[in-house]
Amino acid sequence: MEFSDFLINTIPVLLLEILAAVIGVFYLKKINPSIEEKVFVGFLWFSVGVEILNSYAALAYFSEYTFLGFIKETPFRNNYWLGNIQLLVSNVVYVYFFGSLLRNKNTRIVLSIVTVTMMIAVFVDFFIGDFFNAYSRVSALFGSLLVLLTILLFYLYLLTSNKLLNVQYYLPIYISVALLIYTLCISPLDFLSNYFKTSTGNQLFVSFKVYTLFILNILLYLTYTFAFIVCSRKKNLSY
Repeated sequence: MEFSDFLINTIPVLLLEILAAVIGVFYLKKINPSIEEKVFVGFLWFSVGVEILNSYAALAYFSEYTFLGFIKETPFRNNYWLGNIQLLVSNVVYVYFFGSLLRNKNTRIVLSIVTVTMMIAVFVDFFIGDFFNAYSRVSALFGSLLVLLTILLFYLYLLTSNKLLNVQYYLPIYISVALLIYTLCISPLDFLSNYFKTSTGNQLFVSFKVYTLFILNILLYLTYTFAFIVCSRKKNLSY
């Protein structure tokens, strides 16, 4: 991948992330937001920060380490460590967001226990695995399955609630659909990334993942932005 390819794949996504986060703030100002919605918008700003910070490894690499040369012989040469942290935070936030919408107390308790178990397993994997040079398989697999399970439980809850009457103004439904597609597509690629790297001559897979991730991120943040705009009209509605 050339530096121009890196910019083409990074800048549009970053701009859309910022747009989604900004529109999210306006959304919070127009309605009476729940704690979950505030957490979600805060998470979007966290993602913007990580995306900006994440570029350091590519900038150092493409500059042949004339920029940030001190990281060349360190574990921070790659940005897998940032990706692992972001993946863990993402899984926890999404499980919290959808899990908190459920009305069954026992289900929420079980989800909380499983989430804590997942976090412990990921931390253990960080220490015994290669935190700086590979994505956590536990986080990619366990975390993604937990997110998908929580979305499924959320859909089952919707079937028994009156929120379906005004579903077009219900923010979680937009987020869940976009996230469901994103997770089902990208989780297998994250898991396989540990086996297919440019250093082992698997440039085709790496390119496929880069372009797939680009398209999925575009769809994800466009959906979030659209959802904030549409759902900001719900202030006069009651559920």
